[in-house]
Amino acid sequence: MENVSFIIPNYNAKNTIGKAIESIQNQKYNGEVEIIVVDDKSKDNSVRTISKYKNIKLIKNKKNIGLARSLNKAIKISKYKLLCIIWCDCVLADNNWLNEIVKTYNSSKKIGVVASKLVIPKNYWNKFDFWSKVVLVKDYEVSLKDEQKEGRPTLFNKKLLLKVGLYDYKTFRIAGEDTDLMWKIKERKYKIKTAKVSLLHLHGFYNLSLKKQLFDKALPLAEASGVNFARYGEKSFSSKYWNPITSTFLYLALFVPVFDIIAIILILILIGKYTFSVYKHVKDVRIILVPFFKFFKDIITIFGFWKGFFSGKQKF
Repeated sequence: MENVSFIIPNYNAKNTIGKAIESIQNQKYNGEVEIIVVDDKSKDNSVRTISKYKNIKLIKNKKNIGLARSLNKAIKISKYKLLCIIWCDCVLADNNWLNEIVKTYNSSKKIGVVASKLVIPKNYWNKFDFWSKVVLVKDYEVSLKDEQKEGRPTLFNKKLLLKVGLYDYKTFRIAGEDTDLMWKIKERKYKIKTAKVSLLHLHGFYNLSLKKQLFDKALPLAEASGVNFARYGEKSFSSKYWNPITSTFLYLALFVPVFDIIAIILILILIGKYTFSVYKHVKDVRIILVPFFKFFKDIITIFGFWKGFFSGKQKF
């Protein structure tokens, strides 16, 4: 079996980084495995947690340089041809995960990247705080129905990453760098194949406040979406029907006579549908705040998207 380098970018992940490392160390794999953790100047005790594990190559950034640049740093010093990039809030679902994902990679020479389904298990979901559940409810429903067609890009060929120029750290700092990288790989006629394995997403363990969910997560994601749309067009959207462009037209219609009534009805339906999705999985009196959250998040997303589209970069 091929040797594999695992890369984990870490930032303030003391609640999850240990679980991510252990899931890699527990793999039943015949090839050699190295684990590189690059810490982007965390403010919590996650570096202390990482230091407890043996045979870990820990890179400690002297200052916060962002996700994309941290990943590039680790990729360049990795030893092996195959790279597995795992976020610090993700855990390999079982100890045969690596065997399956490498097997999928070797199934065709046209495969450049292997993805893994991203799943939020119920036992983890139950531990998430209220606002994490509100933000992640759609991802949780996809996990329950097992409807994912494309997973998170996980296994890469190092030579291919170097060939396409690695992650664009000059444009993306927080999010969006992976979508940009995937399109650079696809444009070179390589395929992205999703393996029959899963990553357990522990995102909700961060317990981010409502303010951080909106301005530290939703806004940068929207900006990144705008940048990628400017570069790759509509194909960069995961959904053909509901995206920042359609929502822009819908909200602008509020100011157009005749169409304003239709826009109000459609917006109320969409907000109501979202609120009902949350209500099905979250029984909390704060559910009455979800419609306001959804409306405000839509406005932030629209603003961030067009800001990213016209500026050509994510706010650093």
